[in-house]
Amino acid sequence: MNINKTLRKVEELGYKIEGLDNEKIRAIEKYYDVCLPLDYKLFLEKMGKTGDKFLRGEDCFYDRILELREYANDLLADDNSQFKLKKEHFVFYSHQGYIFAFFDTSIEENPPIYYYFEGDLEPKIKYDSLSSFLEEKLDNHILYVKR
Repeated sequence: MNINKTLRKVEELGYKIEGLDNEKIRAIEKYYDVCLPLDYKLFLEKMGKTGDKFLRGEDCFYDRILELREYANDLLADDNSQFKLKKEHFVFYSHQGYIFAFFDTSIEENPPIYYYFEGDLEPKIKYDSLSSFLEEKLDNHILYVKR
């Protein structure tokens, strides 16, 4: 599934998602001095501010974006990991302080998603793209809300 279909599915659930304007997206790029991939920009445009019930409690929205890299570096330091985030690595997601995910902004289209779990010594590719990351998150969310 592509990212547009996944975002439409979130809207079809009736959630009141809210995106960011281009000025805020450019401010994120300027803050980190990177050019964000198109799919991530689409995510930010559609639901960069809130996903309502989707991704609730996850650190991936605008209110946390400028802090996520610091969280990731703290986790790496706490684990005494030899891995270091490079300038082009963009941390876009964190979960409960023991997981973070990032992509490499030097790959312009559909970069793979790297995951770091507390206790791992280095991140591993978990998803082939942001689309597949969001698709799995949405599938799991739908299973959870159907219970």
